Amino acid sequence: MFKPLRLEDLIREKVPLGTADVRGFYSHKCQLCNDYKVRAGFKFEDNSVGFNCWNCATTGRYEEFSGRISRNMRKILHAYGIEDSEISQVVNSTHFGKKEEEPKKLTLSSLKKVSTVTPKIKLPPQSMQIGHPEFLDIQEPLVKYLDERAVDLAKYSFYFSLNERFKNRVIIPFYRNGDLIYWQARSIDPTEKKRYDNAVISRDAVMFNMDQLNKYSPLPLFVSEGVFDAMMFDGIATLGSKLTEAKIELLAGTRRRLVFVIDKDKNGRHFAEAVLKAGWEITFVPEGADDLNTSVRRFGRAWTAQQLIKNIPKTMDEAELALEINCR
Repeated sequence: MFKPLRLEDLIREKVPLGTADVRGFYSHKCQLCNDYKVRAGFKFEDNSVGFNCWNCATTGRYEEFSGRISRNMRKILHAYGIEDSEISQVVNSTHFGKKEEEPKKLTLSSLKKVSTVTPKIKLPPQSMQIGHPEFLDIQEPLVKYLDERAVDLAKYSFYFSLNERFKNRVIIPFYRNGDLIYWQARSIDPTEKKRYDNAVISRDAVMFNMDQLNKYSPLPLFVSEGVFDAMMFDGIATLGSKLTEAKIELLAGTRRRLVFVIDKDKNGRHFAEAVLKAGWEITFVPEGADDLNTSVRRFGRAWTAQQLIKNIPKTMDEAELALEINCR
């Protein structure tokens, strides 16, 4: 019976890998940027091959048995001396080999699939965009709150509702490809115990500002837990410290350099550990601030941006030390 070739086997044959580190990466000097330090590596897991360089921010991913490979991953393989003919042999044999494989037994684990679907939804009842010529008495405290949070009202749209349930709440819409997929209603009342009133749908594949993943920019794309943090640099918000399989899959699909801004608390540490395990970079806001929004309001955007880049650990040891210092 025909046995499909695997990219993992080809890499192991062509590249001296050594032993994997605690994150599962086989560390190497990056052959694309000719880095003088060992700051890149291959990772093999769940029938996929990944590559990440923490110096030039090159990333690549290939799903075994998919029958297609990205230009980025092909470029990485070329840099490590793997020829086009060898790559094509893997991709093509995998594509045709799938038809000749024995049928797999159905199990609960094989039936479980990661869904990145985000259905369209509607805003809360009686919602109106902030800036409406009427109901100024309702809008005034909301606009004041957003101004205090250093939010750019010209860049992001916000809503309010005449429904009593959403009194004193700023409604934040989440879009994907122009479609509304989620919303959060943030209370501006400091005595309110329930800060957020959220759309009642699954959040497994929901993130704020997701369309940034599909836009090209040479600048890093900052990823944070909270929405107001993400707005400071037009970044992504994961809505908490838990990285679901769907969110990891969506984030891994971008060609941009992802840098995760870690809050200085216990949840931030859990978030950072998941980020590092997935092979991405982390950073921290300057001393004197606990999160991104506070840092921008206190120190300004330019200084905060400079410190975010400066505080990116270059190695895993540096990352672990930074976690010990910042997330006690």
